[in-house]
Amino acid sequence: MNDQTTDARLVTSPVHYFASESHLLGEWLVMRGAISQQQADEIARVSAERGLRFGEVAVELGHVSEDDINRALAAQFDVAPQDPAPVDASLIMITDPHSQGAEDIRSLRNALVLRWFKHPEGARTLSVISAGSGDGRSTIAANLAIACAQVGFDTLLIDADMRAPSQHTLFHVEDRFGLAGFLAGRPSDAINHEIPGFPKLTVITVGGTPPNPQELLMRGMFQTLIREAKQRFEVIIVDTPAASVATDYQLIAAETQGAMLVTSRNQTRVQEARELVAACRSFGIRLVGSTMATTS
Repeated sequence: MNDQTTDARLVTSPVHYFASESHLLGEWLVMRGAISQQQADEIARVSAERGLRFGEVAVELGHVSEDDINRALAAQFDVAPQDPAPVDASLIMITDPHSQGAEDIRSLRNALVLRWFKHPEGARTLSVISAGSGDGRSTIAANLAIACAQVGFDTLLIDADMRAPSQHTLFHVEDRFGLAGFLAGRPSDAINHEIPGFPKLTVITVGGTPPNPQELLMRGMFQTLIREAKQRFEVIIVDTPAASVATDYQLIAAETQGAMLVTSRNQTRVQEARELVAACRSFGIRLVGSTMATTS
């Protein structure tokens, strides 16, 4: 991983470490740090040679315990609650978890976990940015947060788009209090919304659009929020305003240490995307990669 930009293919291409039967199990164990990629490859090879299950071989080789396998299996099959939360249809990780779009989000999650959230040069935090409005940034951020929570990561999603907030609409939660009030000096306003059926997912909404978003971001409370969140959560994803609307994303991404660019085939202008990438580089914002949204 270089100082500025990681090849976008690292986060947009599917991660293939395991044979089809053991893919999710091995993938979960690697993401959680229970085994290394080299150990996963060894287990998959022995499993194929001897016709045994991936978990059996992993325990036999002494790489994991039976408890590790049981936890992994529970996470592997508990991808959606029986009574899903009433959310917007665009949150396909809940509303349509078996779709190709949901599978693409899982591939994105897997690569980000391995290349950023769990990488020695990465961080627990990530800003999701886009050049223009309607590029699908907010739905990608929300679905990615859900996907991380589904495999057991304590995940926080922060709606920092104080220009046109949408996470409260996507998750069908109240927006009376939230980030804006917290940044203005009212700590109790940072309401943590828990999503029914997803105990590992927490959402902080904006809580109403303030007249001075950039001034609020520069007061120091946002840095405090991120610092404290790192002590509690394993993954922190921050939704930001479109770059064409405001430069708030620069202040936000500077605190999260990294950013992922979202583009849309039907919405994003190539020149705007190039200008955004150049701006990130000039401000020292590390671009972890990019992905193309199919929904807005």
